[in-house]
Amino acid sequence: MTAKEKDYLTNFDTSESQFYGLPKVHKSSEIKNAIHAQKGEYICCPNPEDLSFRPIVGGPNCSTQRLSHLLDILLKPYYEKVPSFIRDDLDFINHLPDHIQSNTKLVSFDVVSLYTNIPVDLGIKAVKYWIDRYPDLLQDRFEKEFILEGLRIILLNNTFAFGKDHFIQTKGTAMGTKVAPTYATLTLGYLEQKLHHQLATLWGEEDDESIMSKWKRFLDDCFILWNDNVDRLSVFHRLLNGLDSNIRFTMESSDTKLPFLDVPVIKEDTKLSTDIYYKSTDTHQYLHFASCHPHHTKTAIPYNLAGRLCAIVSDDNTRDIRLKELKSYLKKQGYPETLIDNGMLKAKGYTRSELLSTKSQENKTEIIPFVHTHNPRNHNLTSIIHQLNNILKDDLSTKRIYKDVKFINSRRQPKNLRRILCSSHFKNTCAVAKCEDARCGTCQHIIEGSTYNFNGRQFTVNANMSCDTKNVIYVITCPGCHQYYIGETSNPLRARVRVHRQHINSSEYRQIPLSEHLDRCGNKQFTIFPFYKLSNESDIRRREKEKHFIHIFKPKLNNLS
Repeated sequence: MTAKEKDYLTNFDTSESQFYGLPKVHKSSEIKNAIHAQKGEYICCPNPEDLSFRPIVGGPNCSTQRLSHLLDILLKPYYEKVPSFIRDDLDFINHLPDHIQSNTKLVSFDVVSLYTNIPVDLGIKAVKYWIDRYPDLLQDRFEKEFILEGLRIILLNNTFAFGKDHFIQTKGTAMGTKVAPTYATLTLGYLEQKLHHQLATLWGEEDDESIMSKWKRFLDDCFILWNDNVDRLSVFHRLLNGLDSNIRFTMESSDTKLPFLDVPVIKEDTKLSTDIYYKSTDTHQYLHFASCHPHHTKTAIPYNLAGRLCAIVSDDNTRDIRLKELKSYLKKQGYPETLIDNGMLKAKGYTRSELLSTKSQENKTEIIPFVHTHNPRNHNLTSIIHQLNNILKDDLSTKRIYKDVKFINSRRQPKNLRRILCSSHFKNTCAVAKCEDARCGTCQHIIEGSTYNFNGRQFTVNANMSCDTKNVIYVITCPGCHQYYIGETSNPLRARVRVHRQHINSSEYRQIPLSEHLDRCGNKQFTIFPFYKLSNESDIRRREKEKHFIHIFKPKLNNLS
């Protein structure tokens, strides 16, 4: 690897992964019944007993995440070699025939908790199988042993916290690590190769090819058009569940209509058609037009949603009904009617085959995004980036490098209120404690605890703090008059206390009236309590925060003349 690659994998600030669950609202019968009964924008359904959760190990900065990202890039080319692989619902539609036999059944299979049930040995064996079968797909600089050992490191070090406890995942892979979808896809693809051999032995190669050519899969969701008898379908289901004792498939079938991904597949005699599928819990809360997003993002939404409808819905009359429904959803979200109509007109201007086609990635200009956080008050950088493109392509020293490169203006979303207020981390009660170092001169002054009472207003600390903590807002209390002073420091608290003590004891060093007050009224004594720690080390933000607390709590010792 290059020095930059090694640095990327090893030199970054890590943080602990957190375990949390995403509620499967659409699978709760109690919530579905509440939606049907209440028919309102807001549904009251307290504590539904049948609500299950999808386990997530959230670790965007865990120690193995960058290695996981690298392996995901190296293994993704093998996707295309898995015969059953489909990219998305549009790719799925492209694999559906227009006409079928009259006895054809629509059948879907779902793998129960796929990620967490893949044994490590099985996953490693599967990845090894694909690398050995298609060695040319692996980049020359990386060897198979590097991939397999890297996977072991990731799979055997899925550590996370939940509440006060810490865990290590001993089976499967974490739903949250970058390589997990690729790893799961290749593992099931390997088991499908095993299924091939079993079908060929049981029913012959011709039946095997006929069945597996119709078998399509997106991660753990599988679909097949079954032309054989029902008894054979039961045998096929048993074969699937016999591929590995840890991998279990559930089955659903229909003679008329069956949803797969976002597409209901509808059978009418020998004809197949498709529609758009919305879960019963779908609220259609598309991005509001008044939200703080780039204008071009919001103006593109009506066209993109309409284009998706026109691609998925095969019947023209049904398509027009769905577009009318979409228009009502967007109008509720504040989109101008003219913008909606223009987007839909543009989408209808393309044929369905054009909307379903996959754009070729060959011979495309390499795009490098200039990423920055969106803020409507910032200057538009598009013209500056265009100038940068031209300069780099014209300059003699850079034009060879940037000849086929295009820079684009790319904006990331800033944190919204939900991301600011909600966290996957179950926060334990934070508190201030003494460092207990025998040489520390701050321990005798520091107050321990999790709250401070500002003349009847109780404030809870936002982090665990001690004498060594940096970048804090603190309160000093005079033991004589019991009034308090609010201050800030970027240095360790003990260093700030040392300065305060020096100023109190030596009048020639004094810079603020507080020092003289504590000398005279407090008899050179005081207590200190750090009550707020800033995550950002900006001096400006810390001082603004200090002003905020002074304004809120109005400490008298800050106003000494």
